[in-house]
Amino acid sequence: MIIELLDGTRFDIADYNLKRLFHYIPSATIEHNSVAVDGRSDVIINSKINNRTISVDFVYQSEDIFDFYLLRDEVNELFLREEEYYIIFKNEPYKRWLVKAANGYNLQPNQRLESFSIDFITLNYYAESVATTQSLKEWDIDSWGWNNSINWDNDLKYSFNANEFAINNLGNITVDPRNSFLEITITGELNGGLALTNTTTNDVYNYLGVLGEGDSLQIRGIGSYRNGVSVFSSTNKKLISLAPGINNFTLTGGRNLVVSFNFRFLYK
Repeated sequence: MIIELLDGTRFDIADYNLKRLFHYIPSATIEHNSVAVDGRSDVIINSKINNRTISVDFVYQSEDIFDFYLLRDEVNELFLREEEYYIIFKNEPYKRWLVKAANGYNLQPNQRLESFSIDFITLNYYAESVATTQSLKEWDIDSWGWNNSINWDNDLKYSFNANEFAINNLGNITVDPRNSFLEITITGELNGGLALTNTTTNDVYNYLGVLGEGDSLQIRGIGSYRNGVSVFSSTNKKLISLAPGINNFTLTGGRNLVVSFNFRFLYK
């Protein structure tokens, strides 16, 4: 099992004389809100998918009481963090979960094998791919796996220099830049604005500024940046999302435009 901090720093629990004995990832629960209607059953007006609690059992062994004290302190440093972090299970090394420890735990000083459990509450109900689309097809057993829905015989592309193209979101959840990573970069020559349209979701993004040689427009999260400087006021203040499956796009305006999409696949 791997712990990955938000800055990308990784810790392997094996380096702390710990082993994952078992882990359990339940399905997410769905919460429905309904209203009473005279003469018929209640009507569900909206639904919300709740976050999960992942339970992990660990096993450890200390040589003596002094070794136990060192192990205890290292375990506390590893798991008890104020900020969230990712956990990655080695039997699915291509997925990561954003979590916080949900409870305390009890380590016993013993020279025999001992175990303890930690519940991790997920901050999202979904997992995300460890790698992004900009490293797709760079085969790495720790980055991509068959469960990522990748067909290695297909020519998957996420950079284009065409006015019409398609993006394949291989996850089974919509990628929404308001709550998940999505970075769109556009380069080329532009003097009268551009329109990037996802005809699958009907999302339309307009940029009314200019681009010259060496310039780049980056749509990152809810912000827009030209060469790193915010140009949000020069946009229509709309966002692009990616539905699961094929997303058809059009890009109009400018000359020699190149657009690249960088994001992670999301999995229920």
